[in-house]
Amino acid sequence: MSEGRDLPTFFFGPEVNRAVNEALPPIAVDAFGVLTALGDGATLVAVAALLYWFGAAEDRHDRAMVLAIAVTTLALVAGLKGILEVQRPLYAADPPLAFAPETYPGWSTPSAHAMGAASVYGALAVVMNVGKRWQRYAVAAALIVAIPFSRVVLGVHYLGDVILGALLGLGLVAVALRITNRSVTPMFALSLAIAVAAFALGSEEYTTMAIGASLGGLLTWSALENRDADPLGASLLLLGLLVLPLLAVVRLLNALIAVEGGFVIAGTLTVSLLAILETVGFAVAFGGAIAAPYVAAELDDSRAVRRLQRALPFSGRTVDPDAVGEEPTPEREAGD
Repeated sequence: MSEGRDLPTFFFGPEVNRAVNEALPPIAVDAFGVLTALGDGATLVAVAALLYWFGAAEDRHDRAMVLAIAVTTLALVAGLKGILEVQRPLYAADPPLAFAPETYPGWSTPSAHAMGAASVYGALAVVMNVGKRWQRYAVAAALIVAIPFSRVVLGVHYLGDVILGALLGLGLVAVALRITNRSVTPMFALSLAIAVAAFALGSEEYTTMAIGASLGGLLTWSALENRDADPLGASLLLLGLLVLPLLAVVRLLNALIAVEGGFVIAGTLTVSLLAILETVGFAVAFGGAIAAPYVAAELDDSRAVRRLQRALPFSGRTVDPDAVGEEPTPEREAGD
């Protein structure tokens, strides 16, 4: 990674990080160090995916919208970080920030944690039906403030990074609510357009991941959104345990495998074979996450799934013993 640029203003000054960190007691700094994990990209995608899988079938459109918002957040962050190339405060501070990690990957502006927290938790507050609306909004607001602030406390983001990220995240929620009334497909299309534009403009930070996930979401959801599926929890559990690790596997293969060669597009833009493979891998993984409830529904009648379903603390998505079918008799067990 090149040296990057500085933005010498109050909102992009490492002395703000120093002042904030030194003003807090050590126990508060430690608490923010734990809290910041709630804004990690893997955490946000896992939360959105689990709620999409195990939420009520009639709410799947809304849960898919949250997934689309998460992917669009990734695309926008990848584009802006790679284009702006602002170095993190831990590299710009003089003297160094003693409390910050010695190294931290990626560019600084905007904060992915701040944008992800605002977009995903903000969207969940809007679409979920748990508790009262003001309670959901209060919890989301607390997370949208605390998670970005933790990034300043830890010295990995400027104050301006987190403010910009949170505003952009809330803006994505507003856009999604406007364009997904009938279908979530336009949001996936917007995500793909942003990711491709970022790659074309030279951004190299997570752009293949963003393009792949956006493409997988667009193709899979557009094919399945008008179909019904209400799988048992056991079916989803078995299938989901296979789908989620695919994302980690793709990232691991990207780090371990070196693939030479590539293609030149429009005479100037070079696309490596590795980037193509990574994009396809994320498209398959994210498309699999979208398709999981529909594939899982095909497993509902299998004997293994129904046995597991009886062992789970829920049936279907509600506590309803009738949903798991009759208990096997000794004769049926003997014939297995």
